[in-house]
Amino acid sequence: MKCFLLLLGLWLPTALRAQVLPLLPLQIAEQFVAPTGWADMKAYLCCEVATQARKQTLGQQIPPQLQRVSQLLLQGAGTAVVAVELRDSLSRNDFYLHFRKEASRWKLEAVRSLAMTQLGAPMLQLLTTLPPADIADYNLKHPDADHAFTVGNLRLWAAPDADIAAHFERNRADFEQVLRLVQAGPYFKGAPGRLAPTDEAAVNENPTVHALLRKLFLGQVSRRETGCSSCVEFIIGGKQRSTVGLLYEPNAAALPSMSPVRIIMLKPLGQGWYLYKTT
Repeated sequence: MKCFLLLLGLWLPTALRAQVLPLLPLQIAEQFVAPTGWADMKAYLCCEVATQARKQTLGQQIPPQLQRVSQLLLQGAGTAVVAVELRDSLSRNDFYLHFRKEASRWKLEAVRSLAMTQLGAPMLQLLTTLPPADIADYNLKHPDADHAFTVGNLRLWAAPDADIAAHFERNRADFEQVLRLVQAGPYFKGAPGRLAPTDEAAVNENPTVHALLRKLFLGQVSRRETGCSSCVEFIIGGKQRSTVGLLYEPNAAALPSMSPVRIIMLKPLGQGWYLYKTT
C-alpha cells in the first residue's frame, strides 16, 4: 500500500499539470468547430475572431449534422494554420484557421475561406442548361475558352480541396508535362520574381502549353500570384485576387508563408506540388 501511495504521489502532480497545459492549435481548432459549446473559448481567441465569436463558437453556428475534419498544415514558432473540412453526403466545404502565439499561449486570430465561390453555382446552372445551338454559338464567340473548358474550370474553381487534389492526382502526368515545357522554355530564365508581362503572355500563348492548360481546366501559368520568387504557379481562377491554384516548388524552404492577409492555405500534394489559395 505504501508503494502504491508513493507512486500515486509521483504521478498525480504530472497528471494535474497535463490537464492545465494550454491547448495546441489543432486542439483549439477541434474545440472551436465542435457542435457543442466551449466554456474556455475566450481564453484562446484574439484579434478579429475575439470580436466575431463573442457568444458562440463557429461549430455552434454550423448545422450539427455536418462532419468536421481538422488537419494541421503548419505549426511554427509563432504562427500556425489548421484546415477544416465540413462535409455531408452532398457537399464539402473548406476553411482555414490562422493562429498566433501570445505569451506562450496559442490563440485563434482569423478564419478564412476562398471568397465569392457562391457565384459559381448560378454561372454553372446557366452554362450547363444551354441548348446545343447556343453552345455552338458560345464556342464561336469564345474560341480561346470554349464551353467545355469554362464549365470544367468553374467546377474546379468552386470545388473542395479534396476534389482539386483528386483532379491533380488523376492528371499528374499532364501537370508534370506542362511543368517540363515551362521550365524548358525561355520564360523563367530571368531574375526570380521579375517576369515581364510579355514573358508571361508568351508562356501562356505557347500552343502546346496552352492546350495542356485547357485540358487541365487551368486559367494560366504565372509567377506573380503568391509572391514566391521561384515557384511556378498554375492558376485555376478566382475573383478579386481571391484565387485558387497549384504551384510547384521542390525546395520547401523557398515556399511562401501562409497568413490571413495573403496566402490563406498551402497544402502539400507530394513531390514539390502544392494546392494554394489567396485572399
